[in-house]
Amino acid sequence: MAKANIAQPFNREVQYAAKRRAVIRAAAGAFRRRGYHNTSMVWIAKSLGLSKAALYYYVKSKEEILYECHIMVYDAMDEVVKSVRGKGANGLEKLKRLYGAFAALMTRDGLALLADVDSLKGAFQTEVLGRRGKIERAVTRIVEGGMKDGSIKKADPKITVFFFMGALNWLNVWYEPGGRLSGEIIAETFVTQMSDGIAS
Repeated sequence: MAKANIAQPFNREVQYAAKRRAVIRAAAGAFRRRGYHNTSMVWIAKSLGLSKAALYYYVKSKEEILYECHIMVYDAMDEVVKSVRGKGANGLEKLKRLYGAFAALMTRDGLALLADVDSLKGAFQTEVLGRRGKIERAVTRIVEGGMKDGSIKKADPKITVFFFMGALNWLNVWYEPGGRLSGEIIAETFVTQMSDGIAS
């Protein structure tokens, strides 16, 4: 008697998760280029070569896609925050590592810091705002540390964070893969401009 293939259910789950992630990434790019309200489920399905029914197999609504786009970004940013803990001689050096990695995520991995939080409702919006606040607090703590050790000029820490994190949001608007400047050059430039602006 042949043994049952116990790996098959796991493989289906992996394939489903990978396809769902691809759907969310494709939609994130469309939201960035076309705007959330100008991107329909029909358009997303066609861009992926799926029927509308097949698309709904992976996601229940456009709002769910927007929510998952945000969560995907914040999951990646959480990993970046963890990776720079304890690294860097001072606050500014830690911040440069962090900011460069954030900029790289926006260009290399096609992730987008979507600003359209108001289109989310209820628990979706609450969780996304909570995740955003967590990242902002982590970055603010690094800035405060830099102000204490003298590597970052003294100012209101939150305004300082809003200053350079806002640039990442605008990166979503104008960056296009394969453009005149590579993602690596853009990330390096962002780090230099940020550092020159706040270094003491």
